[in-house]
Amino acid sequence: MRRDEPGLVVLPARLAGVEGVRVTGDTRLWSGVSTRYGVTVVYAGAFDFWYRGRAWTQAEGVLKLKEPGEVHRDLRVHAPVTAQSMTLEPPVVEEAARELGLRAPPHLPALFGGSGRAEALALHAALREPGSDALALQCLLSGMLAALLGANSSASAEAVPRARRAALRARDLLHASVVEGVSLEALAVASGLGRFHLLRTFRQELGLTPHAYLTHLRVARARELLARGVPAARAALEVGLYDQSQLHRHFVRIVGTSPGAYARAVRGTSTSPKKGAKRVPQPRR
Repeated sequence: MRRDEPGLVVLPARLAGVEGVRVTGDTRLWSGVSTRYGVTVVYAGAFDFWYRGRAWTQAEGVLKLKEPGEVHRDLRVHAPVTAQSMTLEPPVVEEAARELGLRAPPHLPALFGGSGRAEALALHAALREPGSDALALQCLLSGMLAALLGANSSASAEAVPRARRAALRARDLLHASVVEGVSLEALAVASGLGRFHLLRTFRQELGLTPHAYLTHLRVARARELLARGVPAARAALEVGLYDQSQLHRHFVRIVGTSPGAYARAVRGTSTSPKKGAKRVPQPRR
């Protein structure tokens, strides 16, 4: 682990569809696109972040929740942050919602301190313990999802403003065009806006330019391939990047470590926890 990476540890994958990362004394500012659901707990420190068009502050004792397709951008660190995050593949949450009698997962708030916090803290602790068995982890995961989804199942859907609907149409096309890419003209047509209006609206609503958003999607897809053992050179091409060096550059900037170090950490092949590396995006903060 590089000396400028204070306490970044990827937790070995022990639950299907769930990954985790822990940071200690972290003061860097990060941004990322969520391709999964995220649940973060802060043990020390505090920071401001941008999410869904406004600034929020997360401190100790409050859960930070993220949904797929949303952008997170750190704004300011008030004190060095020690935190642990987990990300969940959408099918994990969608299946839990169905079993709870919901047609779809409810809209989750950015910050949450109610029912579900205790369950999330217990699961986070168990993910760090090598002795936690599969059944214990599965029970804790189910308990956390039941609490989080149940507490928010009565929340009414928010009206989506016209500008956001346009940005989301462009976002959906980006998700469908990760490998082959897409032109600005095509995004403008999909959104129903002119090119310049789309650029302004997309950044205002989602926090990144379309190109930066697509780059984050490609790194997220590469992360999944690396975790399955796909070599970095092949992963770069399969996600639409030019070569391995381009993947390396974007991966280090967005995830905080190299593709190789990430792959070793998430597959549990590092020689010690301190040689693990951060994965995101999502989870980090």
